[in-house]
Amino acid sequence: MSCLFVVNILFSARTSRFWRKNRIRILEQFESPIVFYPESTSDLPTVDLKTVETIVFIGNDTFFHWVVNGFYQLLTKNFSRNILAFIPDSRSSALTDGLGLPARTQKAIELIKRKRTVPMDLVRCHYIDHHGFPASQLVLNDVTIGLPPLKVPRVMENMFQWIRSIPFTRFRKNNKAISLLHEGELLYKGEYVFGILLLGRRVTGGPKIIRRKRINLTKFDYIQLNTRSMKSITAALPDLLSGRLEDREPDLFYRKLNELEIKGVSKNNKLVADGAHIGRLPASFTLLPKAVRVISPLLAVKVKPGWKEKLASAKVPKPVGNREIVDCPRESGKG
Repeated sequence: MSCLFVVNILFSARTSRFWRKNRIRILEQFESPIVFYPESTSDLPTVDLKTVETIVFIGNDTFFHWVVNGFYQLLTKNFSRNILAFIPDSRSSALTDGLGLPARTQKAIELIKRKRTVPMDLVRCHYIDHHGFPASQLVLNDVTIGLPPLKVPRVMENMFQWIRSIPFTRFRKNNKAISLLHEGELLYKGEYVFGILLLGRRVTGGPKIIRRKRINLTKFDYIQLNTRSMKSITAALPDLLSGRLEDREPDLFYRKLNELEIKGVSKNNKLVADGAHIGRLPASFTLLPKAVRVISPLLAVKVKPGWKEKLASAKVPKPVGNREIVDCPRESGKG
């Protein structure tokens, strides 16, 4: 079966330079490769995916977001037989960092050729789009809530400077109030500064927050900064950026969840998924376990049952005195 390369050269100068430099080296290592250059976020190839085993996406995290959303319906029709692979055009990809992919292009190609795969979880997000209509998308790595979309990289790389640069009178004029619900139970209601939903280890364009590898997930992480005083912010942010995540009410809200509903009506409650500004609240998030198969050096470890489960399912032999004894038949003519 062939290998399909989906390359974002028409909308990214960085990806275009990366492809000109590495195109021949990449394609010559695969037999009968197919190359597709999408002309829009919804553009799909005409090739039948039943004849394709591996689909390699080349670009940045935002491109990975849009193209996986576009391909997902075709992948579902093909019963998820396809393997997805990601080659970033730079070393700043949050998605490939969580999957443990090598930074060097040649190492990534060798990994793709070995076809070592793991299941990857996604999050289904229902929200309000830019035109005010309900919409739905898949989230690959992270969602930021309440942060300006054009300032996300600068905000996340230097959070302290960003907070100090904004007058607190602006916070008071533009209070953002939301409600968090899980399976109908109210988890939080009040004002907040920003929220982060995270599947991987890093926020797109930002720092590493979670230390664990992206493997065998059963829940996503949700972190929310609620405080509006500079003293509390400077106390909570070091723990947030160092990965020491603990629920510190009321300043820092942290939970591991498989479903989350967030209600809010302000236009400041913007949603940025994998670096792409998709819309605003209200929104709901649902974990989709093992939604796709991806190339990764990580090992999908099977969780072994604990000793209590083993003891409950163990067969207890009957006492010797209660066992039925069957005599062995004698051969005729002997004895």
